[in-house]
Amino acid sequence: MTGLPFDTTLAVKLVPLYLLVAIGFALGRLFDVKGQDLGKLALYVLSPAVVFKGFVTASLHGALLVLPFAVFGLCSLVALGMQPVAGRFWHDGRERIASFASGTGNTGFFGIPACLSLIGPEALPFVVMVSFGATFYENSVGFFTVARSEASVGGALLRVLKYPGLHACWLGALLNLTGTAVPPPVMQTVEIVSGGFVPVGMMIVGLGLSQIHRLRLDLGFIAFTFLAKFAVWPALALAFIWVDTTGLHAFGRVAHQVMLIESLTPMAAVTVVHATLRNIHPDRAAIAVALSTLFALIWLPFVFTLAS
Repeated sequence: MTGLPFDTTLAVKLVPLYLLVAIGFALGRLFDVKGQDLGKLALYVLSPAVVFKGFVTASLHGALLVLPFAVFGLCSLVALGMQPVAGRFWHDGRERIASFASGTGNTGFFGIPACLSLIGPEALPFVVMVSFGATFYENSVGFFTVARSEASVGGALLRVLKYPGLHACWLGALLNLTGTAVPPPVMQTVEIVSGGFVPVGMMIVGLGLSQIHRLRLDLGFIAFTFLAKFAVWPALALAFIWVDTTGLHAFGRVAHQVMLIESLTPMAAVTVVHATLRNIHPDRAAIAVALSTLFALIWLPFVFTLAS
């Protein structure tokens, strides 16, 4: 670690993601491609494949097995805690998107390269487990939170139960824990399908940005989500580290560093997917996600350096 407040290595690793955003923007502007169909593909096909692959291949044992559940609990706590606060500001669906976004972050294709860049390969098992916890939240409590924008409690629960991503979680974990082998043709199909999640997800962000014909920053929405992502989450991570260091002693320094870095990741790109599918200001969600990603490139290494 150089001590500089900006990590150029991390920024360079994220260049392909920004190129994918640019491709999505061009598709929207030049060819009038709509984000709703791609959003359905990402949410109902590609994302479940990623989830299933992750859970069925993970090393689920010891303290590592506890970590996803701890992260899932924190994600759910933050989302449900921020929901009534967001409801005081908006009543057009933004309160649901803001609540969902508050509970998760870009722990996968931002958090993983960030941890590997700032810590090293020894961080990989921990960062994968943290990502699993966040993914489980997104596919259960998070999905329910967003679904409530257009359905009753019962209707939202039914949508969660029908959501393939939720079943990919428990099925992958069950096969893993029971040692059941997945037939090679099935696993090869999962590998192929899951490979499309990152490019499609980032292009959806670009499609959301392409809908902006006059730049209008939703400063309230941006401030709310930034407060949750870059203030509330780091505070929770530091509290978790303090409790473990002083009492639990379940994890070591590397795990603590991973928790801190993952707490500083930007908003999850799937936020734009949900906003697009439900037509809840996808342009504002895309702007917030893009700005949070740019901000995280500076804020994450800066805070990590101070905490280290």
